[in-house]
Amino acid sequence: MSLLMVKSVLTTVLLLVAIAQALGMAQVRGYVQFLPVDRRRLRQWHRGGGIAALILALAVAAMCVFGERYAYYPPRVLAHVVMGTLAIAVLLLKVLITHRWRRQLRHNTALGAIAGLLILGTFAASALWVFVGAA
Repeated sequence: MSLLMVKSVLTTVLLLVAIAQALGMAQVRGYVQFLPVDRRRLRQWHRGGGIAALILALAVAAMCVFGERYAYYPPRVLAHVVMGTLAIAVLLLKVLITHRWRRQLRHNTALGAIAGLLILGTFAASALWVFVGAA
C-alpha cells in the first residue's frame, strides 16, 4: 500500500470520526436519539474521540509533510493544505477551551462545526480525489 493510499484511508477514518463526533454531540444536546446511552457517557466519549481525531489529524499531517518531496502542486493541493492546517488549529483551540478557558465553552459548538467542515473539505480535496482517480 502506497503512502498516498495510507494517507487517504486515514483521512477517511478521520472524516468518519468527525461525523460520529457530530452525531454524538447532537444526541447530548437532545437533537437526535440514536443510542441508548446517557449524556455523561456521551460527553466522555466525545472528549476522547476529539483527542483521537486530533492525534489522527496530526499523524496524517506529519505523513504529508515528511513523506512528500517538494514539487509544484496544483491549487487543489494548496486548498488541501490550508484546510487541513486550519482543521488542526481549530481542533487544538477546542481542546484548549475545554481544558483551560472554560468561560469560552459557548464557542465550542461553532468551532466543532467549523472543524468538521474543514475536515470534510480536506477529505474532498485529498482522499476523495485519490479514490475517484484510482477507480
